[in-house]
Amino acid sequence: MKRFKYIIEFVFLFGCNGVMLWFFRGYVNLVIAAGMLVFLVYALVSVHIVKRYVTLDLEIPVQYMTKNISVCVKIKLENRCIFPIVNCRVRLYTGNVFAGQTVQNDLIVPARPLGTTVVDYPLRSSCVGNVEITVDGLILEDVLMFHAVSKSVGVSKNVYIIPSGESGREFSLQAFEKGMAEAEESQLRGSDFSDVSHIREYIPGDAMKNIHWKLSAKKDVWMVKERRQMSSRKLLVVLALDKTSVTGIDRTVETLFALGNFVIGNRVPVTLFWWSDKFMEIRQGTAETEEEWQHIMLQLFYTQAGSGFVEEQFRSLNPGQEYVLVNDDFEGD
Repeated sequence: MKRFKYIIEFVFLFGCNGVMLWFFRGYVNLVIAAGMLVFLVYALVSVHIVKRYVTLDLEIPVQYMTKNISVCVKIKLENRCIFPIVNCRVRLYTGNVFAGQTVQNDLIVPARPLGTTVVDYPLRSSCVGNVEITVDGLILEDVLMFHAVSKSVGVSKNVYIIPSGESGREFSLQAFEKGMAEAEESQLRGSDFSDVSHIREYIPGDAMKNIHWKLSAKKDVWMVKERRQMSSRKLLVVLALDKTSVTGIDRTVETLFALGNFVIGNRVPVTLFWWSDKFMEIRQGTAETEEEWQHIMLQLFYTQAGSGFVEEQFRSLNPGQEYVLVNDDFEGD
């Protein structure tokens, strides 16, 4: 509607100038008429030329951040042509892929001649997950707003929104005793969920699994890896997400994150099982430090953790094994 209005206004002004040119036979009106025609041709042609030389890029300064924290995404529009475009509309889609939310925003960014225009786009999420920012195309409008051309871009960046760790719940290890399992030596580095403090000679009664075989063969004497014992047990956790509610997703992941930090803080490793909607299979990860636990949160978002009958899958793979189920109804008492 606006484009039609601008065309009518231009035609009206051109007609008025034509009437004045016919009536007064003035040179000035002839110059104005010629200028209007040249400007019209320039406006219609320039957008097609600029379309070939304009590019766009996105830049996010971080790979992950805590929810409710703002970060500025840099939108860089480069025009390698001598013709400027005043109105370049950027079709921007921002969505939390993990939570299933997407919104569209159209930004008007001028394309300066032979230059780059940088716009800071504030990004903030109140829900954990994987926020993806996509620009699928540009719409270039001529100076007179008569004509517009589209250009496909297909630029996408993402940032992970990790939990804040403030679930407001209190946990007790006694409540999770049934979910404890004996740690398997071969599953983690450090062999038994502990770090090697130093290596010493064998003392009668030392466990055979702690023998450093290579060093013992070299020194011709039994050498034992002494460890800072963390736990001979680990907590098995099964995550079942109900993705029908964004609030429920955020609450469940926050509870899971706080639970893991609490257990790891008590020197008990955590093994998490979840269903991946992206790969359509059950996944698992084990953490014995807070950094590793945070990395598992990133894996949840990347693999699109969901429900997918994860309990049934876990029971079939681990018959008779006790575990802790974390879902929207989890209490943790």
